[in-house]
Amino acid sequence: MRKKKDTTETPLPAEETGRPALDIRNLTVEYRVDKVVTHAVTDVSLSVEEGHTLGLVGETGAGKTTTALAALQLIPNPPGMITSGEIYVCGMDMRSFRPKQLEKIRGKEISMIFQDPMTSLNPVFTVGEQIQESILQHEHCSRTEAWEKAEELYRLSGGRFDP
Repeated sequence: MRKKKDTTETPLPAEETGRPALDIRNLTVEYRVDKVVTHAVTDVSLSVEEGHTLGLVGETGAGKTTTALAALQLIPNPPGMITSGEIYVCGMDMRSFRPKQLEKIRGKEISMIFQDPMTSLNPVFTVGEQIQESILQHEHCSRTEAWEKAEELYRLSGGRFDP
């Protein structure tokens, strides 16, 4: 049996596309359990330019995590469902990708570290090691090259890298 050709778009830096790094337009997400419908996110729009930071602030249950999960196409279905809206990362329509294509984008073009560090980061490994693993997963490079890239990313974020 012949393998299907992967048609994943090669992501371009947002500055090259002339589009925001993240662009969410009129996003609505619902959760349905039995006959109860919870409107977690209703008509949310936001845009983040490359090199900029956006903080989502709100009380518990306001939809911050659901918005981020929707951007990554990680809404658990069921019970969750994106009922309307558009999500673009570097100009790519995230809602149009199949699961295998999304795997190539998540962690490379877009990622999320959850608020609770015990569920986000493994305390047995250093942050540098965990960044290195993510780089190894998405780029063709040696462990040494991945470590050097992790160091550079850490420094770019304003941190001090202590191996």
